[in-house]
Amino acid sequence: MRMTPADGARFIIVNGTILAYRVAGERLDAARRVLVFLHGWGRTRDDFDDLVGRLFPHFSDCAFLQLDLPGFGGSPLTRPDGLSLDDYCNILKDFFHKLGLARVTLIGHSLGGRITIKFAALYPDLVEKLILISAAGIRPRSFRRTLLGAGRALFKTVFFAVRDFTFILRLKNLLGAAFGSRDYQTAHEALRETLKKVLAEDLRQDAKKISAPTLLVWGAQDQITPLRDCEEYHSLIRGSQLEVLDGGHFAFLQNPGKCAELIASFLQNG
Repeated sequence: MRMTPADGARFIIVNGTILAYRVAGERLDAARRVLVFLHGWGRTRDDFDDLVGRLFPHFSDCAFLQLDLPGFGGSPLTRPDGLSLDDYCNILKDFFHKLGLARVTLIGHSLGGRITIKFAALYPDLVEKLILISAAGIRPRSFRRTLLGAGRALFKTVFFAVRDFTFILRLKNLLGAAFGSRDYQTAHEALRETLKKVLAEDLRQDAKKISAPTLLVWGAQDQITPLRDCEEYHSLIRGSQLEVLDGGHFAFLQNPGKCAELIASFLQNG
């Protein structure tokens, strides 16, 4: 089966939420395994295009499902009070049910990793394997530190994508004005509420409940979800495998070949 991401975005309504997703590789109803990719905060399913392209030659009988999480990309956030991790997981569960998927392998980066951990703890029977890439969820000592870290992550996300100093300076000035604007704050209330709910949860206890085979992939220089978080998850998730890449929070984009090699090896074993 040829890789065919050209079928473009698909849309489905789940629990009143419009979800945008893309399927490449084998058909969902014929695939030996379905790999589901969940992106980080402020990102979209496109983050995984390179990784999917590199994995496909090893898994041509698998389906690759890239999803825009609610609030990002083509999936709008429709609840004014925002979403909690439980809400995200319930949407995912019903999404898989609508697509007729009995079990999936989840690959989550940052926020996507946070959702992956919670989902595996809530619905272990729906999960075949887990791959956590710089997963969030280990709460720092202070909530203020968490919010500052999230702000830095957003800025670095844009900087990494754009790499244009003039644009970055303009963006910094714009954000400085926007965050002081009542209109801006009101317009983004649902997403801000989502951020508060998501950051409020510490996933250490959820990590202990994970029974699925789990691969942890981390950037050695990650300042957003530091390596100590990875080491703690490694100690909490029974039988988990830990691999460290050179790079930061987006090490899987900085070293896509090595990341794909690690994931392929993990998926092929067992």
